[in-house]
Amino acid sequence: MTWSEITEALEHLNQPVYWYIASALVVLALILVYLVRRQPRHVVAYTTENGRVMVSRSAIVELVQTSCNQISDVSKPQVKIKVKGKVTHFDVGVKLQTGGRLRSVEETLQKHLRHALTENLGIEDLGRINIVATGFKSGRIDSSDLQQASLPDPTLEAYQDAEDAETERT
Repeated sequence: MTWSEITEALEHLNQPVYWYIASALVVLALILVYLVRRQPRHVVAYTTENGRVMVSRSAIVELVQTSCNQISDVSKPQVKIKVKGKVTHFDVGVKLQTGGRLRSVEETLQKHLRHALTENLGIEDLGRINIVATGFKSGRIDSSDLQQASLPDPTLEAYQDAEDAETERT
């Protein structure tokens, strides 16, 4: 196939009908992406014989924010809710304060959120609660404090401990 044959075949696509079809496909694709990625307005907490009990997204966000505000090392929580089948999963993005340890914050927040979501809001089919560190918020640094305080070097301490253990063996 030569270049002229290719351009001749593509000239048929210049007709308005093909432009309308392409535009409709793009709009349909954008609508499908929006429907798949949007956050649910309500989450089913549990179902009874009389009907479903639902919790609004804003109630869940408020609960997560108050839970995060109770932990001093966490600020600016963001919540993403994903419902897969009957199971509800959460992604909680937080900023850690200076000195906050992600592992301890994660354990505390996981336990607190799981308890609050099941006990307070009654969400029975609770899936994963993923904690995502979105950033770090540092306090003000005073240069005079840095000059006065020298931070210990943990590698030096480990080296000295190894030397002390070696001298004790001999």
